[in-house]
Amino acid sequence: MADKIVPPKRPRLAFLLPVMAFLLFAVMAAVGLQGTINGTRTQDQLPSVLIGKAAPAFPATALNEALAKPLSAFKGQPVLVNMMASWCAPCRAEIPALALLSEEVPVIAIAYKDKAEDTAAFLEQYGNPFAAVWMDYDGTAGIGWGIYGVPETFLLDAEGRVVLRHAGPVFKDTITDIIRPALAELAK
Repeated sequence: MADKIVPPKRPRLAFLLPVMAFLLFAVMAAVGLQGTINGTRTQDQLPSVLIGKAAPAFPATALNEALAKPLSAFKGQPVLVNMMASWCAPCRAEIPALALLSEEVPVIAIAYKDKAEDTAAFLEQYGNPFAAVWMDYDGTAGIGWGIYGVPETFLLDAEGRVVLRHAGPVFKDTITDIIRPALAELAK
């Protein structure tokens, strides 16, 4: 009786595909992290198709009657629209900078996927720099604005067209380096 020859086992494709996918993901994540660390990748590189176009519609519901000012109430002047949420830690951090900006330009909030009571508590705790606050309960307005997450801030010109989009929290350097130069350009 001859010994049966058993061919060597080859790795199965079903095993190799997930390993290869993981390695590809790890390389992409490492490249992105390295770009963030060395400064070649910034948040403002996220594109917006809204630049130069009319601002999308606001949600139908405001936080309360006092803060239910439509965009038309600000016609003839630049306006900042800030996508925020009470559950967003960077949104808390940007409140002082938004308060500073609100002395120069009206700031409108759209509370993204938030509850009215949570938004009201957030504004009570951290302060309310907003001239109007609209509630985007289901995220539909966020989709219309093309946001990637919160916070994101849009600068609108006097006619209600989007001229600038800033992804991430607004800090004092954001005001100095990005928003004020854009406002100065609009004033020309």
